[in-house]
Amino acid sequence: MATGSHPLQDPDPIDVHDFPQIGSDDIVIAVMGITGCGKTTFINYFSDYPLMIGHGLESCTEMVQVVPCKLPSGKNFFLVDTPGFDDTFRSDSEILREIALWLNAAHKSHIKLAGIIYLHRIADVRIRGAGVRNIKMFKKLCGDNNMASVVLATTMWEFTTTDEIGKRREQELKEQSILWKTMIEHGSKVFRQDREIASATTIIEYLMARRISMTLDIQHEMVDQKLQLGQTGAGAEVTSEIEKQRQRYERKLKEVESLLLEALEKKDGEETDCLQDALKEFQLKKKKRDYEAIKMQDDEKMLHEEMKTRYEKQMEDLTKSMAEKELKIQAQVASLKENHAHELDMQKLRLQKEWKEKYYKAIYGPSGCSVM
Repeated sequence: MATGSHPLQDPDPIDVHDFPQIGSDDIVIAVMGITGCGKTTFINYFSDYPLMIGHGLESCTEMVQVVPCKLPSGKNFFLVDTPGFDDTFRSDSEILREIALWLNAAHKSHIKLAGIIYLHRIADVRIRGAGVRNIKMFKKLCGDNNMASVVLATTMWEFTTTDEIGKRREQELKEQSILWKTMIEHGSKVFRQDREIASATTIIEYLMARRISMTLDIQHEMVDQKLQLGQTGAGAEVTSEIEKQRQRYERKLKEVESLLLEALEKKDGEETDCLQDALKEFQLKKKKRDYEAIKMQDDEKMLHEEMKTRYEKQMEDLTKSMAEKELKIQAQVASLKENHAHELDMQKLRLQKEWKEKYYKAIYGPSGCSVM
């Protein structure tokens, strides 16, 4: 395998959703964690094709992206950029479906992960409920037998008030059973991602040196045992949380409905309006959780069709963008520098479309559901 050189000498990042051919001997490492933990930044240390970096709680990684990478030593490998959980606009169930689809297709194509890098922001004052749920789901997704191939890496040390505070948070992660303790007991290694490419290289080289491929529990459950996503260990964790939230909204609905009846009896117009607004809000939240619960029971075929539709829409958008850019280039009468800038944009779009077509043919072509 060879990643080659970027055909454009343009430093601006491009949004890479697809990947070139991956062989059975290639090293493939997944990067996971909640939104904003630094996954894309980590990957860009090694990537020939820089990815767009999100800011705050808005993720730029909407789908799994496989990126050809190279160590400073010249060693080639692939990093898998995954959508982050606890996203502002997408539910955990939707994100898990996205990741599960790629993992299952990779398993069917005999592509094995050489390891997983799980990133965590050390700058967080405390781990919220969503963070704890994500760790529980991640444990189920991997399985205890694969924990020795997992690196637990803390990021954003530069944002801690003092080094002592960071050390204390790191120790809490290591010692608490609901956090990293059980994963460490099963062989996971803890690293600090605090020296940019230097520490990132240490992490990659550690996983490469192990030379152990892994089949995740969710891959075994869905591909080998033919379980639906909601029946897997990871899916059950997400489904359980969805059900808890749904029940919580049901209780709130009953409480608001009771208060609304009292307000109507008292003919309190202002309070009635307020309660009606609250009632609509909880009805919408409950409806959303009901929908997520149903989607978690969808089988793999429906997962596949859903993703196929999304990729086809992206192909249409790329083709339209290329046509619009071509018209601009043809009509351009400005300076050579401006024409060159347009041509660079056109090359980016051609590259994206070429990779998109390769991905589409690989997964949705006549040979069936295959990743590579």
